[in-house]
Amino acid sequence: MVCAPSCHDCSTLRAWWEEDEERRQRFFKNVMESDELPPDQCVPEVAHFIIRQHIESPSMWAIFPLQDLLALKEEYTARPAIEETINDPTNPKHYWRYRAHVTLESLNKDNELKTIIKDLVRWGGRSIPPEDSQVEASPISTSSSADAVSEKQQFAGISEKISHPSESNGVPSKGPLAVR
Repeated sequence: MVCAPSCHDCSTLRAWWEEDEERRQRFFKNVMESDELPPDQCVPEVAHFIIRQHIESPSMWAIFPLQDLLALKEEYTARPAIEETINDPTNPKHYWRYRAHVTLESLNKDNELKTIIKDLVRWGGRSIPPEDSQVEASPISTSSSADAVSEKQQFAGISEKISHPSESNGVPSKGPLAVR
């Protein structure tokens, strides 16, 4: 089984969030358990929650397009989300035109983004071999199970940096999933 929040032939995570208000509200209320109105744009906290759901899923593979990973940091979300689509199969003139708006060199120097992704992978149980030392948590990374609070409480005031317990992400927990 494979899971991915988006792929080359559909809307990116950010575009999906922004293009369907009714679905966005349903997701925010039912999956993220928030009584607030969801943000119109896919803020990093929302992207983190959705990517974490995929990483913690029982799928053998969790695959993420670059655009979805870039949504984890606000500085990479200045471009309109609709421009991040790689291919629109319904439009014969829109074919594989996506170009990253950030260089690989600058991404390689972005230690904060690398730490966010590393923490997601490790705390999702997909890091092999497990690391001996703890990585310092990023502002929007997973908290320990001892600090678990309800998702409803976490998403009250989404503008604040939040943490997400792995046991209440809407995905049944079956223990750590190690992908080699």
